[in-house]
Formats: sequence, C-alpha cells, structure tokens
Amino acid sequence: MTTLPTVAVVGSPNAGKSTLVNRLTGTRATVVHESPGVTRDRKEIEVEWTGHRLLLVDTGGYDTTEDAPFAGHIREQVEHAIAAADMVLFVLDGRTGPLADDYGIADVLRRADVPVVVVANKMDDPASTATAPEIYALGLGEPLLISAVHGTGSGELLDRLVEVTGSVAGDGEQEAGPAETPVAIVGRPNAGKSSLFNAIAGETRTIVSDIAGTTRDAIDSVIQTDSGRFRFIDTAGMRKSAKVSGVEYYSYLRSVQSLDRAHVAIIVVDATMRFGELDLSICTEATRRHCATVIAVNKCDIGEPDLEEIAGIAKRKLRQRPPVIAVSAETHQGVKPLLAKVAELDALYTAHISTRALNRALAELAADRPMPQKHGKRLKMYYIAQFGTSPPRMAIEINDRTLVTRDFGFYVENRLRAQFGLEGVPLVIDFKGKK
Repeated sequence: MTTLPTVAVVGSPNAGKSTLVNRLTGTRATVVHESPGVTRDRKEIEVEWTGHRLLLVDTGGYDTTEDAPFAGHIREQVEHAIAAADMVLFVLDGRTGPLADDYGIADVLRRADVPVVVVANKMDDPASTATAPEIYALGLGEPLLISAVHGTGSGELLDRLVEVTGSVAGDGEQEAGPAETPVAIVGRPNAGKSSLFNAIAGETRTIVSDIAGTTRDAIDSVIQTDSGRFRFIDTAGMRKSAKVSGVEYYSYLRSVQSLDRAHVAIIVVDATMRFGELDLSICTEATRRHCATVIAVNKCDIGEPDLEEIAGIAKRKLRQRPPVIAVSAETHQGVKPLLAKVAELDALYTAHISTRALNRALAELAADRPMPQKHGKRLKMYYIAQFGTSPPRMAIEINDRTLVTRDFGFYVENRLRAQFGLEGVPLVIDFKGKK
C-alpha cells in the first residue's frame, strides 16, 4: 500500500489558504471568513487531478506577533505540518507582496528539506505583477500567479503539485488503504474534544485552550489504532444555533455537517458539569443525522461523574440509548475502551441481519403486545427484511399504514434494538402498507 503524497498549505493570516484549498478540492470543507486567523488547526482534505490523488493539509495563519491569540500554538502546528509533508504550498497575498510573517515562513522553509511551490494569490488581474520581484527575493523559486476566488491558474497549480509530488513520492499506483470508519467528535464548547482527539492521535494535532471556541473548523485526521483505522473529525463546540453568529455560525454549521459524514459520533460531555439539555440536544442532532452514538464523559480524572445517572438519563430521553464511557484526555484513561466501542458500533452500523432472525424477532414482539386498532380494524404485520446498511434500514410489510401509532413504532424499534444489541445504533424502519 502506498500512502497519498501530502501537501502542506502554509502562509500568513488571511493570505487565502482556505479559499484556495476549497477551490482545489472543489469543496467548502474549510471555514472561510474575511477575518484573519479563522483557521487554527491542521485539516486534511483529499484532492484528485488527472488520475492522481493528493492530500492537502490546510494550516492556520503563521503569525509572528507574539501577543496574537494562539500564535505560538499555530506556528507549532504549521512547523509540524511542514516536517510531515512531501511538499509545501506557500501562499502569499500577491497584491500586498510578502509581509513580515511571510519572511518568517520563508526562513523556516529554507531550512526544511522539502520542495516548495510559491503561489501569489488574489491576483485577479494576472497582468499586475508589481510585487513579483519581492516574492522572487524570498529565494524559494518562481511564483505561480492565481486567484483562488475566481479559479484563475488553479489548473496550472494542480499540474505543478502532481508533477512535484510524483517525483518525490514516486509514480507507482496508489492503492486504497484499509477501510476507514468516519467518526465525528462533538460536544459543548470546552468539553475537551480536542484534548481527547489529541490523546487518541498520540500527538498534538489540534490546539487545546481553556478559551471556549478555540476549534473553529471540522478537522479530519486518519489514525490507525489497535481497534481499527478511523477518520476522526474534531469539530467546533456546539452551542444552541440561536446563540452563535459570524465565524462561530459557520463553525457551528461545519460541526453539524460533520455528522452527515460520520458513521459514529462521540458525544463528549464534561464530568465537572451537569449532564444537561445542551448535551441531550447534541445527542439528538447526531441521531437525527443517522449517526451511531457513544457518550464519552471526559475529565473524569478531576470530576466524579455519576455514570449510572447519566446512563439512566440517556436511556430515558435518547432514542438510541447510547452507551456511556468514562474517559480522561489528560491521563488517557478509557481511551482504548472508547475506541473499541466505536469499532463495535461501526460493525453494527454496517452489518446485515438475516431475514430469518428478523422475522423470528417480529413474531415475538407481536405476541407480547396487542396490535393497534382503529375503527375495529387491527394492525397486522406480515414480514420484515433489512434492505440497507449504514445505518441499518428495515421494511415491515403490514396491512394498513394508518394503523401504526407513534408509540407502537417506538416499541418495535426498541424491541429490535434490544434483541440485536443495537444500543447506540440508529434504526430506520419503514412500515409498508398494502393500503
């Protein structure tokens, strides 16, 4: 198996790195805002061009101002990304020319043993090359003039990336790696999501701070563990949508959208705080978007959570009845059991249950409770079969759909979940009536 060539995208704050990454990948995977410093962590996004696949690593703006928020942490993240990359894409604002931060980046790149492609972004008028001599003076080669907003020069840039990474990583066939389980890490602000993610990764990949809202984007990272290969999505803290605006609003949307890409959602709750309505609403949002769920009670090294109480609330108020696991990002307590549970949930999420077993279970649950009836007509259930996975989807053939009550639908779902050990796994059940 060959791994994808990695391209670290670096530059000063507001040079347009995230806009460029979105342009090259054809996505809106990164948060873009006119305010500088929106991106703070490393984010990996795959791009394919002329049959070649690359992994772009978007990084935070390299800021040499010591008192800028998280500046030291971001510089450390950028330098880690450069050290791990096969090549570096250095993005500058072509209208202003190199800034003090850009000269700092250039110093780091000249010391690094890695190929560099320099890009002068925001060149909406390619004929305007007044800043070109200053960019040449950085000593990193000839810059490509592009406009990430309008797409000008993006094809030529992708050609260059393929050419350089091909010579670095070799032109052998890129084979698919082991299957990855997509996992979203969600929770209220400051619950310790990034700390938990770093504990799983075994290194600092996202910035951790006591300041709520430090993470602003959904950060993808593939990690191989003893329990399997996972694509973790560390997200911004989720407040109630009515209470967020500006950059935080886009971060909130990214967090919610990350659930659409995940098989399993780890709901991180704070052991030092009460398991409350916001935690429940985040669990419900994950369920609504068809994620399997597990509740990770973080900071159990400094708090004393009542796990039985949390599990009881989850069982009473949450449709999926997710399992509850105590963890500590600080001491790594519970991290391995958590990963084992995530792998187990994904196996159930993608499994197919035999039709024979399903019909035996259907007959038992029908015998244990009278069928609903309306106007003297009673519901009859004839047959059940699973027709899809990820999440499990089942169809039950009945005589008349109008006879199915909400309570009875929940009863069938809960009995099937208990029968097949699907606690924490979403079930989609279609009642198909002849009438």
